[in-house]
Amino acid sequence: MNIEAIIFDKDGTLIDFDAFWVTVSINAIQDILKNFGREDISVQKILSLLGVRDGVTDIDGVLCKGTYKQMSEIIGGVLKGKNCDVSALGLEKLVLDAYNKNSVIGEIKPTCPDLKDVLIYLKNKGVKLGVVTTDNELITRQCLGKLGVEELFDKIYTDDGKTPTKPNPYCALEFCERFGLVKEQVAMVGDTLTDMSFARNAGIKAIGVAKNLRNKEILAPFADVVLSSLSDLPSILK
Repeated sequence: MNIEAIIFDKDGTLIDFDAFWVTVSINAIQDILKNFGREDISVQKILSLLGVRDGVTDIDGVLCKGTYKQMSEIIGGVLKGKNCDVSALGLEKLVLDAYNKNSVIGEIKPTCPDLKDVLIYLKNKGVKLGVVTTDNELITRQCLGKLGVEELFDKIYTDDGKTPTKPNPYCALEFCERFGLVKEQVAMVGDTLTDMSFARNAGIKAIGVAKNLRNKEILAPFADVVLSSLSDLPSILK
């Protein structure tokens, strides 16, 4: 592939999704339920609705590919079913605050041991690097900073409540315009169908990263190529 720039998803692509988000979600949900005085509601039930089962996240589930707004809608549905007085806007802020508060307890580790080396290799080759995530800026910079890779990215796009989120192609198109890039020489690297749709909508190449066979089978029909590890990325760009 002749690639001049790469946009990365964050969760599940740069950082190990389950190691961070399952622990954070359990504690955030507990805080939300406590706020409503409904600790009797099953945390595991809500996790399941978000796409987490037995500590493993479904890449097609809301926690993995959705937004805080979508997550709050699911949690709100459970609370309303238990006759809780739920305000949509109020709950979305409560969910965001709960996740921000508990983000400090999530384990932040790279999806591959040589992640930083891969990114440095790309930078040294003159490749522009970006991040587009549906996560907020606080947690995004916390995670990238912990990995020691934040400064390697030329532009980081987060969900600020205003910028259109994936799969809307806005961020990819803005990235191309900002750095004077030809779309055909830009790639999106991600682990979900939302990432692949984002790439297709923007007219850029789609590179999937799948940690198991099931995920590869899900991504393959929509990706130009699917890697088993981010460590393999440099080999397909030569």
